[in-house]
Amino acid sequence: MGEILTVLDIETVSFNKTLRGYSPEEVEEFLEKVGESMQAYSEKVKGLETRLAHTEDQLKEYQEIKTSLQDALVLAQKSAEERVSNAENKAEVILAEAEAKGHKIIMDAKEQADSYKRDIERLRQVRYQFIAEFKGLISKFGSMLNALETPQATEEQREKKTEENFEEQVR
Repeated sequence: MGEILTVLDIETVSFNKTLRGYSPEEVEEFLEKVGESMQAYSEKVKGLETRLAHTEDQLKEYQEIKTSLQDALVLAQKSAEERVSNAENKAEVILAEAEAKGHKIIMDAKEQADSYKRDIERLRQVRYQFIAEFKGLISKFGSMLNALETPQATEEQREKKTEENFEEQVR
């Protein structure tokens, strides 16, 4: 393909004259119409080229915005994931602390219950010992009363038994 014709090329073109050629007025008129059409198409092309350049600039700007939005979205997603991870870690720590405190409370309660059980058992032993000693004391006093009531016993035997009983009681 050769050179692209311009409107000026079409308007300034000249042809050789021949005897039986086309009518010069018709050719001139046609060339003027072609030149006007070329001028219109040229202006339209320039407008479209300007519009294309503007559209390409907008496209470039939109692509930059898209990239920025994608970066912001990725950053927001990472931030959200970090927050979720931090919250999960914090929840695990809180849960572990709560479990440890709960375990300590249970252990303290078991120790307290064991202490109460030991105290109750010790008090039972003291009670049984007191009852046994009290029964022994009553038995001794009964024996002493029986000895006083028997007429065969002499005063001396009674005193001796009373002293023995008293000494056993003191021990």
